[in-house]
Amino acid sequence: MSKTISDLHVIRPEFELDQESSIHWLAAIHTVASKQPERHEAFQSVLKKIVLGDQKIQKRGVSLADCFHQEWDKMEIYHASQKPDGAGFGKRSQVYDRIASDVLGRLYPVGTAMPPHLIHVTCTGYVAPSPAQRLVSLRDAGDQTMIVHAYHMGCYASIPALRIARGFSEPVDIVHTEICCLHLNPNLHEIEQLVVQTLFADGFIKYTVKSEGPGLRILTLDERIIPETSDSMHWVCQDWGLKMKLEKDVHIRIADALPSFVAKLLADAKVSPDSDIYFAIHPGGPKIIQQVAKILELKPEQFEHSLWVLQNYGNMSSATLPHIWEKLWNDEKIKSGAYVVSLAFGPGLTLAGGVFECVR
Repeated sequence: MSKTISDLHVIRPEFELDQESSIHWLAAIHTVASKQPERHEAFQSVLKKIVLGDQKIQKRGVSLADCFHQEWDKMEIYHASQKPDGAGFGKRSQVYDRIASDVLGRLYPVGTAMPPHLIHVTCTGYVAPSPAQRLVSLRDAGDQTMIVHAYHMGCYASIPALRIARGFSEPVDIVHTEICCLHLNPNLHEIEQLVVQTLFADGFIKYTVKSEGPGLRILTLDERIIPETSDSMHWVCQDWGLKMKLEKDVHIRIADALPSFVAKLLADAKVSPDSDIYFAIHPGGPKIIQQVAKILELKPEQFEHSLWVLQNYGNMSSATLPHIWEKLWNDEKIKSGAYVVSLAFGPGLTLAGGVFECVR
């Protein structure tokens, strides 16, 4: 029996950070962490080259008030004058637990019926019991809701979460709580790290996978690991938090493997390439969207929702692709019978994707 993605519900982070402000804050905190005041102008110059541009991120959601002031001694995580790396992993995990638990409580207010199954997806926080388990305990729903954790898969995790959800006969809720702002290290000044620190954002979304009703009907899902790319992208636990490694050629590696992957997705879904197709492309960065659009010969209207999410929300790791689904579903010009090709990328390098049919 086919399954449908429905009832997409976004909760935006508490704060919004525009990229101009982000440049000033990052330049300041890197200067303090380096203990070299003379480097401030250089940090600011490099960050401007990385950040500014019409096709790039304009603003990002963040959950941490630290990012909006420079009173280093009053920081919760980034007291760079005392700890150049920021707080340790233990403290960051506590903050993650607090914020994610609050989000789950808002998604399921007191009196709300709990689902039979809840899949909690994240790669930015690890605590046990998890925020999802805490919620079930607080709602006294342990005899009606079973929890599955889909962790540490990074930006492509929504696709494996859908594969898990398809295995249940009952409706399944999937909740993403990504708090990327917790994993910055102001004492890492390499260009690669500055790129990462200007790219990632926080994102929270819930949706339901069930057997009937309107929504995005899942036609096919697939994944593959690109050969000889295991060093291209890392997300590794450090004493201070989670460190991202991102090689410059990631977008090229993905582009090379993409045409055959998309062709197989469409063939498996029995969808003609000439059909009315829109693309939900995980925006790992502006180059990813541009490269995918170029190699697949897409028209701007086919990927405009992906670009909008990148520019207005940033890269929210696993929560990003579901945010694009939400934008597509709420776009009235996308009629029933249109198709959505979803593409996401993560450590491995892993290509993950699916084809959905819009059913209104």
